[in-house]
Amino acid sequence: MENIKTIHAKMAEIKKRLAETKIKKSGYNKFAGFKYHELPDFLNEINKLNNEIKVNDSIHIDKAGDVCLLTLTNTENTDDYYTVSIPYSEAQMLASGGQPSKVDDIQRLGSTITYMRRYLYMTAYNIQENDVVDSLDQNAPRRGPEPVSKSVDSLLIDIRKCENIEKLKAIWNDNLNSQSDQEFQTALKNKKEELLKGTK
Repeated sequence: MENIKTIHAKMAEIKKRLAETKIKKSGYNKFAGFKYHELPDFLNEINKLNNEIKVNDSIHIDKAGDVCLLTLTNTENTDDYYTVSIPYSEAQMLASGGQPSKVDDIQRLGSTITYMRRYLYMTAYNIQENDVVDSLDQNAPRRGPEPVSKSVDSLLIDIRKCENIEKLKAIWNDNLNSQSDQEFQTALKNKKEELLKGTK
């Protein structure tokens, strides 16, 4: 196994090269006026770099366990791997006006898988997308940090239960101490796009 880079060294190189690549944002949300990355925007580039640097990725979505996993494996040494996880969250398919959409289970499943894959790749490969959080009106008046800050786990539950954009803004604005947390940001982005996509 001499001269074989570790999975962490390989992923560091892939992340660096992705950061140097101008990845287009083909998605556009007319409601909020921002562009965002859709899965195909970066997946081809990731596949190309994985193949070149000899990394394999595999996804496991565990609804019962409330978690989604992306395992990154060094194909030159399959004992060398690590896993990235995000909370499972079912896509909310909303009709115009925020009412529940009458989509079938297969459509909801397809949307959920697409969202989960998108955020797993964005988290694992450090693909930054500040537009979604920025559009939550970070300049709005804030009450400041709460005397006792909520845990990230508690905030994730609040985000999952959130039914509209205004409540989502309040969660962001009321929790200054958690705004730098990657898991909090990812869950918030996920929920915001679900809500906004359903209003189209």
